[in-house]
Formats: sequence, structure tokens, C-alpha cells
Amino acid sequence: MASENASVSQTVDGTITTVRYARPRARGRANLFGSRVRWGEIWTPGANRATLLEVSKDVVLEGKAVPKGKYSVWVVVEPGEWEMVLDRDTTLFHTQGPKQRAGQIRFPLKREKRPFMEVLTWWFPEVGSREATLAFQWDTIYVPLRMTVTPSYTTAVSPAVARRVAGTYQFRMDPEPTSNDTTLAKPVETNATNIRFTIREQGSELRGEMDPPMYVTEDGYKSWILLPKGNTGWFLLARTDKGEIIEVFDFALLQFDGAADHAHGFEMRATNDQVIARGTRLP
Repeated sequence: MASENASVSQTVDGTITTVRYARPRARGRANLFGSRVRWGEIWTPGANRATLLEVSKDVVLEGKAVPKGKYSVWVVVEPGEWEMVLDRDTTLFHTQGPKQRAGQIRFPLKREKRPFMEVLTWWFPEVGSREATLAFQWDTIYVPLRMTVTPSYTTAVSPAVARRVAGTYQFRMDPEPTSNDTTLAKPVETNATNIRFTIREQGSELRGEMDPPMYVTEDGYKSWILLPKGNTGWFLLARTDKGEIIEVFDFALLQFDGAADHAHGFEMRATNDQVIARGTRLP
């Protein structure tokens, strides 16, 4: 095909965003906007069938709420400000741009000038723990779309639970199993097995510091946030770097004991309920 089919997909905190499109090429043409793509035209950033955007959960694009689902993607191309149009009809051909009608999502677009790109491309140049940038470019026109997703977790802990959990614990972890297979490379590092874990209230959150860090060959294993699972004293551990959550350990839960005043300790349990670490409160 003159414009081959392509797709790009990115997961951000459990939200999957996918773009399916066909990729037109410049093929020696230049200054495509205003000539090949005419001013005033409602254009799909692709070719053949209209470009498709699908989000698995509600997101916010450029400050505009976009409910989960599938949309055909259109841009009103003008010499001045551009406008994005998301339409629920995903069966349209690229020459069937929809007029303004009920149910559409519309918002203004910013664009930048960048070095020439031969083939129209969608991609995710930036990805964070709760946000990402979805972008497309053709010719010298680059259009970034800032996206934030619906968080799958909360960091807020009730004051009563926070007071009961805060403190310093001796955290003993089982060593990671190692293989006797001599055809495999040796691990660069295995986890620390005896850690001093200090948990403090910080605003509405519980933040922890590990000494020594769980791992030292990579940043982000010293500072943690405890993510509550309900109001039961169960928590997920989320490691942070420069204050930002970079990974949630969803394969294990910290379960603090039921002491009324101050928890005496906790167990870390894997998803199969196996205890893989224990913490004991220090005086």
C-alpha cells in the first residue's frame, strides 16, 4: 500500500492508549500543510481509513476529559490555531471528515516546527507514572498531546492508620533465589536482606526510607510511599525517585498487625500468600 498500516500503544498506570493509522509518505513533496493538506480542511492524521484512538480508561487530553472508548481522530488545519476533533464514528474514510455535531470532543492544538519527517508518525516521546505525551509529526509539523490518566491507586492514608503504622522497623527479607545454571550470567546484584525501614507521616501520606536501600546498583530503592489497600492496614510499596513514583510493587502486600496503638510489626506477602519478608518495630 502507498500508506502502510501501523499502530502504537502505551500503558500508563494500567491505562492502555492505542493509535491505529496508515502512514503517508512525503515522496519528494515539501510544505505539505497549506498545499497537500489544505487550509480549512478537516484532516485525519494518517491515510486511508480515519486514524483511530482507543483508551481503556478515562483520560484527559490537553485538559479535555476523554471517556474510555474508541474515536476517529481529526484535525481542523488552519494557518493559525489548529483544533483536534474526536468523533465516535470509527468507520469513516479519510475523505469523510465529520462536520461539527453532538458527541464530539474538540480542543485546540499546539504545534511546533521540527526537522523534516518523511513518514507521518505517531509515538509517545514522554512517559511518566501518571501522564504521558502522545505526539504525531509529518513534514516539519510536530503536535504534542499531553495526557493524564485515571490513577489506579491513592496515596492518602487516614490519620488513625498512619499513627499506628509510623515508626522504625527492622526489615528482614528472604534472599532472592539464584540459579545453578552455568550458562546464565550471574545477577548484577541480589536484594539486601536486613534493612532498617523508617516510616513517617508526611501530610496525608506515609513515606519510608530504607537503610541500606533494597538495591544499590539502581536509583529508586531507598525512598518509598506506602499505598493503602482500603483502610485495613494493608499496603503496597511504591518506590520513588526525585519524589516521583516510578514503580508500584503490585506482587506483594505489607500487612501490619492489628495492635490498637502502634503496630508491632508487619509481614510482606506475595500474591500466593507466601511470606517473603518480616518487619519488627524497633524501640
